[in-house]
This record gives sequence, C-alpha cells and structure tokens, in this order.
Amino acid sequence: MKKTLSCFICLIVITLLSGCATYREDIEAGLSLAKQGEWKAAENNLTDALNSSQDQLLYYMEIGSLAQNQGDFERSNELLEKAERLSDTFLEESLSNRSWALISNPRQSNYRGSGVERVYISYLKSLNYLALAEQADTRSKQRQLLDSALVEARRIDIKLNEIRAQTPSYEALDAKKDQAFYEKAISWLSRFYTGRLDRDKFLYRDDAWARYMEGLQYEISGEYDDARISYQKAAELYQDGYAKQYNLPSVTAERAWLDTIRMMQKTGFDATEIARTSQDKLSPDMQKTLQTYQQNSAELVVLEHQGFVPDKSEMSLILYAEPQSYSLVLEPLHGGGRMEDNDAFRWFTMVYADINPLNMIANYKTGGAWGAFSGIFTKRVILGSGIWQQLQQSNIDTLLTQQSIRVTVPYYRRFTLDQHQTHLTVSNQAEKSGSLRMTSLADIAFQEQLANAQRDIYESMIREFIRSWLAFRITSEVKDEGAAMLLNFIGQVSVLATSAADTRNWLTLPAQVRLTRIPLQAGEYQPTYQTNGKDFSLGEISLEANKIKVWNLRNPY
Repeated sequence: MKKTLSCFICLIVITLLSGCATYREDIEAGLSLAKQGEWKAAENNLTDALNSSQDQLLYYMEIGSLAQNQGDFERSNELLEKAERLSDTFLEESLSNRSWALISNPRQSNYRGSGVERVYISYLKSLNYLALAEQADTRSKQRQLLDSALVEARRIDIKLNEIRAQTPSYEALDAKKDQAFYEKAISWLSRFYTGRLDRDKFLYRDDAWARYMEGLQYEISGEYDDARISYQKAAELYQDGYAKQYNLPSVTAERAWLDTIRMMQKTGFDATEIARTSQDKLSPDMQKTLQTYQQNSAELVVLEHQGFVPDKSEMSLILYAEPQSYSLVLEPLHGGGRMEDNDAFRWFTMVYADINPLNMIANYKTGGAWGAFSGIFTKRVILGSGIWQQLQQSNIDTLLTQQSIRVTVPYYRRFTLDQHQTHLTVSNQAEKSGSLRMTSLADIAFQEQLANAQRDIYESMIREFIRSWLAFRITSEVKDEGAAMLLNFIGQVSVLATSAADTRNWLTLPAQVRLTRIPLQAGEYQPTYQTNGKDFSLGEISLEANKIKVWNLRNPY
C-alpha cells in the first residue's frame, strides 16, 4: 500500500508541475514588450520563456522574427534557417514524447508548427536577403543575395504546392454546390459525428499574398516572365476565393492583375492581348493607376506588417456520462459575464454545440423538449449500447458516472484588425493615401483553429480520460477505505487542476500586411508613413531607374 501511495503521490506532483504553468503566462511579458516595439527586450524575455526542447521550433521562429525587426538580418536568417530544418522534418515525435504528453500536458510534446508558419519562415528569410542585398558593397555580392532571396521564393512555391496537393482547391469547393442530391446528403450525414462546420471551408489551402511576394522577388531580380506567372497565380487566387475567405477587399485581385499586366508589357506580349486583359481585369481607377507606370520608372514598395496574430486561450469543459442515452456529454464551465467567458461560450456554440438531428434526438430522449433545446449548450458524444457494454465490463462506466472530468481545448477570443487610414508621403511628391490590405494572418490562424477544433476536443478527451483512469485505478487498489477516499479526492483535484490545452503558435507574426506601391522618377527621397497617429520614416534613399526599393515596415501598434 505504501508503495502504491508513493507512486501515486509522485504521479500527482509531476503532473502538477508539468501542468500548472500555461504557455500564455510564460510568454506574456515578452509579447507585451514586442507590442510596444521593444524588440530586444522582448527577445530577452522570450528566450527565457522558450528554453525547453519542446519549444525549439517556436524559439527559432520567434527570435528570428524579432532579430529581423531589430535590423539584424544575418542573425535572423541563421535562426530562421534552423527553424526551416526543424519544420521540414515536421518534428517527428518519439513514442515516449507523445505518451508523456498524453498523461501530463500537451505542451510536453514537441511543437510541430503549421502550414502557414512553414511558408512564412521562407517569407521572412526572403525579406532578410532583400535587405542584405541593399547593403551589399559590390554588384556580385548583391546578385548573390538576390539569388538567395529567389531560393526562398521557390521554397515558398514548393511548400504551397505541397499544401495545395493535400487540401481541396477553391474550384473544388465551388463544385460542391453542383453536387447531386445524394452526394450532398452523404456529406450532410457525415457531419453528424464530426461537427456542423464544413472543415474544408476553413483550411489553409494556398496563399495569394505569398504568391504575390514571389512575383515581387522575381521582378526585383529582373526575371519578368517568372514574375508574371507568380503575379497571375496570386490574382487568380484572390478572385477565386482567397479574398472572400479571409475578408480582404476585392481590389486585391485587381492589384495583382495590374502587376501581371506590367510584366506582360515587359516581356513583349501582344498589345491587343494586353489591352484585352486590362479591360477584363481592371476597373477604370486601376487602369489609371497602371498608366502612372512609365518606362524607366523607379518604384517604392511599402510592406506594412502591422500588429500581431492573436494568441490562443483555453476553454474548460466538463465531461460526464449519461448511461440512459449511452453517451458522454461535454458542457462549458461558465465563469460569469467577463468578455473572455462570453467569447469562450460563443466559440463553443459555434464549433461544438449539438445542433444536428442525431444529437438533438438523444438530448430530447434524456431531457424532453428542454433537453433538445439545451443541446445548444452541450456537446454529446453518442457511444451506443455496444461500446457502453464494453465500458461496463471494464468498470470504466464507474469512473464516468462517479466523477466529472475537466477537458480543456484551445480557442480564439474575438479580435479586430486595425482599419486606420495610412498615408505615404515622399519628397517632392503628392501624398498617397490608402494602403491595401493584402492578407490577414490573424484570420488565417483563426480559421485554422476552426478547421482543427474537432481533432482538438477528441484528443483532449482521450488525454483527460487516460489521466483520470490512471488516478482512478490506483485509488481503487487501496484497501483502506479512509486512505482510498483521501487519495481519490487528491487525484480528482490534481487531474482537474492540471488539465491544459496546447495554445502555442508563432505570435510575433503580424496580424495583417498592407501594401503601398508608388512609381517615382529616379532621384533622392525621404519617405514617411503615417497610420493610427504613429509616424515612421525610412530616412533618405536614392531610387534608380527600373529599380524597386522595398520598405519592410514593422508596425507593432
């Protein structure tokens, strides 16, 4: 008995130690400093917060982006290259790593990264190489660095093609509207057990902005035909569904078509074809913008990387059994009227609640008319009589009926993107207002979480069930009734207190990217950029004919 008691206490202590600190608490200080533009201080804090082997990929991504914001482009690339190597392996987890995460805390497993994070490793590296090329003191060194930027552009292309091959395209989603009735019915029925939301609609399937940036990289290097192809891919993605999915202005497609047409002009396309494409794809205002580009024009391109992607929060649910309906029920813990609690409840209702016929019927059987209505506040997992009998044979039903289990899942609170007007002013030139929001990484992250929500809740259920079952089994072996009751109480409290969700993601990425492009005559300029009461200055620059100057502006506010 003493041996069992010691083992159990050790298990509780270890579990408490591994589960008590959340990722959000660990990185809060560093992230707050980053949001004030204190890049170096933020790096120092995040270095300490991300010092575990499980967070190695996150460390390289976060510190690599902060190094870029400090202008330390070489160090940034060294760090991001290490992130590249880790992300390419998808950080295959050992059995022991995964098993320990299942009985302790999901943060104990290696962070693997997401598809969009893999793409933006190369994205940031390409911007580093552009900045280093501008600092090069010889033409050969500059050419070498521009070639390295192109390597990253091609890496982006390869990564996006891999993602594309594994996800349905916008064309495939549109084709669902024309499915035969029986196909729609099968799809509808299949979502009874996988949730109401159509996961395919929220997947990160391609990236129009990353494709556009490929085009910009090719254009800077003088490879105009490759630039045309990339700009056109971006334009087609924007108009096919990317702009709609991520709530971007429809004019994003026109901007990409404008640059496609400029590359057509540079590569000797027939004037009739150019005119037809311009007429078909550009509004009168955008056609006027196209006319501002003159032969031998220089160009200033401002990439405003504004804000930060939202951080994930944890939502707590209570799991309990309802033997009469052979099912398990999940219900959110209500914490009062705080905004965060309200956001958690809205997320639960949107993603998990039982608003489908099978679960409504089960709710009705157990609770009458009110039970059917109350399904909007619960999620029911119907096991069926066969599986329930197997649980009874193993006495697992005793665990499920004698105590509740806390299940924790990640979710995003409400967020709003900055909508303030922007103003770009250059020396001896009229003020140019209104940048164009070309992508929203905040919306991409939000929708990826929606797409993975069902996976997250079932993984969390399995993890918490295993932890509760281990505690239950150890307690049941104790013969002394008083000691068993005490251990059972301690076990339940420790398991409830240490339930946690994996809320990790790359938080120093911008919330959105806004684009301003302005053709200029060759000469000296002092560009300034204003937004939301903040002023940014590039200093004095010299623009050469037929050259593009990229201003990578990191706006933390």
